[in-house]
Amino acid sequence: MPQSPRLPEYRWSREDFLPAVSGLLLAVSWSPINLTPLAFAGLLPLFIYLDKPLSLHRIIRAGVLGSVLFYGVTLNWLAGMAGFSWLAVPGYAIIVFIYTCGFFVFILPVVLLKNYLGLPFIATAPFAWVACERLRGYGDLAFPWTTLGSALTRFPFLIQFADVVGVFGVSFWLVSLNVLLFEMISARRNPGRLRRYAAAWVAVFGLVNAYNAVRWFGGGGPVSGNVNVAVLQPNVPQRIKWDERYSHQILDQLFAMNAAATKPSTDLVVWPESAIPYYVDEGRAFNLTEMGKLPDGNAHILTGMLTSSRDTEGRVHYFNAASLFNSHGQPIGRYQKIYLVPGSEQYPFRNLVGFTRAFFSIQDISYGAMDPGTEFTVFGLPKAKFSVMICYESVYPQLSRALRLAGANFLVNITNDAWFGRSFAPYQHAAFLTLRAIENRTAIVRCGNTGISGFVDPMGRWRQKTGIFTEAIISDTVPVTTGLTLYTRCGDLIVYLSYAALAVFFLFALRKHRRVSTSTRRPE
Repeated sequence: MPQSPRLPEYRWSREDFLPAVSGLLLAVSWSPINLTPLAFAGLLPLFIYLDKPLSLHRIIRAGVLGSVLFYGVTLNWLAGMAGFSWLAVPGYAIIVFIYTCGFFVFILPVVLLKNYLGLPFIATAPFAWVACERLRGYGDLAFPWTTLGSALTRFPFLIQFADVVGVFGVSFWLVSLNVLLFEMISARRNPGRLRRYAAAWVAVFGLVNAYNAVRWFGGGGPVSGNVNVAVLQPNVPQRIKWDERYSHQILDQLFAMNAAATKPSTDLVVWPESAIPYYVDEGRAFNLTEMGKLPDGNAHILTGMLTSSRDTEGRVHYFNAASLFNSHGQPIGRYQKIYLVPGSEQYPFRNLVGFTRAFFSIQDISYGAMDPGTEFTVFGLPKAKFSVMICYESVYPQLSRALRLAGANFLVNITNDAWFGRSFAPYQHAAFLTLRAIENRTAIVRCGNTGISGFVDPMGRWRQKTGIFTEAIISDTVPVTTGLTLYTRCGDLIVYLSYAALAVFFLFALRKHRRVSTSTRRPE
C-alpha cells in the first residue's frame, strides 16, 4: 500500500499550538486574574510539545508562541498607555520582542541538551528558566517584570521560602513541579516509574511547604520596635499632573491631606512619587514650607519629587528622587532613583543614539531625560531607619536586598501608577512587594498617587490596601526589624547555580562533540 506523502515540516497542526496554551495558562495565573493553581501546571503543554522529535520550525514555534502569549497578555498594559504617548505601542512591541528572543535562553538548552546528551527536562529546565528570567534584568533595556514566582503572591504562605532562595528560587521550584507533573503523565503506562515521579513531586512540594509552615506559624522574626506611618493617596489625574494651571490646586490638596493625616503619634507621612508638580533645583536649600503650611507635631515627611542639578561643565541633569523633610520642612536627605524605566526615564543606548532624544516627549517631559542615582540612601527617623524604592524599582530584588544590607529597618515604595489606568499594571506592580517583604523579612509601606497604597508585613501579608483611583488617607503601625535573612545575606545563589549548571552541561556537550568528531575522522 503506498504511503501518503509526508507533509512539509513548516505545515501547522493542532499540536503546534500547545506552546500557546502554556503561554496563556501562565498569563492567567498572574495578577490580576490570579488563577494561581495554573502556575503549577501551565508549562505542561509546552513540555509535551518539546518532548516530540523537533525540527528548527518546531523549536521556533515553541519559543515564539509560548512567549508571545505569556508576555503579550501579561504586559498588555504597556500598549494601553498610548493615550499619553504614541511611544507606548512600539515600546510594548519592543519589550515583547525582547522577551520572546530571551525565551530561547530557556527553550534551546532544554531541547539541545535532551537531544544531544539525553538529559531529561528535570535536569535542565529549572536552571534554564532561571537564567532566562535573570538575563532580562541586565542592560539598557532591562525590564524584569514577569518572573514566574510572582504568580504566587496572592498566597504568601506558599512563598515563605523566598527568604532563602528569592523570587528566582520560587520560579525554580515551580518549573521543577511542572516538569515532574509532565514526567508523571509521560509514565502513566509504567506504574513503577509513575510512582517514583509522583513521590518526587510530593517530596518537592511537601518539603518546601513544611518550611513555609514553620515560618508562617513561627512569625517573621524578632521586632525591635514600631513606627507610626501615614500614607497619602491624592488621586491626581495624570492629564493634569504636569499642567501648570493645576499646580497650586495639587499642592493645596497635598498639604490639606498632610494636615489631616498628622497625629501626635505620627512619625512619618508618605507622599507619592513626583508628588510636587515642579522640578526642584538641588543647588539651593529647598524648604517644604515654601509650598504650604505644615501642621504642628514631630512627623517627618517623605515625598517624591523631580530634581535637577548642574555639573561643573554647565550640563543639567534630571533625577527622579525622594526627599525626607523634618516636621519644620527642612530637608534631611535625598534618594535618587537608581533603576530607571527604559525609554520613558532613561534613554536606551544614550551614548550611541542619544541625539534622537529631542524628537520625543511625553506630556511635555523630555523623553529619557533622567540620570540614575548611585547611592543606596538610608533615611533616619528617631525610632528607625528606612529606604525608598521609587516606582518599578520594586521589581528588582537586588535593590531591596542592598537597601536592607545598608541598614534599612523597613522599606517604602512610592509610585505614580496613574499612567497605567485601569489595566493589569497597578495590581501586578503592587504584588511584587509581597516577595520583597518575604525575601528580606521587612515591612513595606506603599504610597501610590492613584493607588494601590497600603502596608505589607514581613510575612508578605497586606495589612491594608486601597483601591485604585480613589482619594485616601491610611495609617498603620509598621514593625521595625533588624534580622537579615539568608537571601539578604547571600543573594541570588540560585541564579549563579543555574549559570554554572548550564555551563557544565554545555561543556559536556562540547566534549562529546569533540570525541565524536575525533572517532569519525578517517586516517590519511
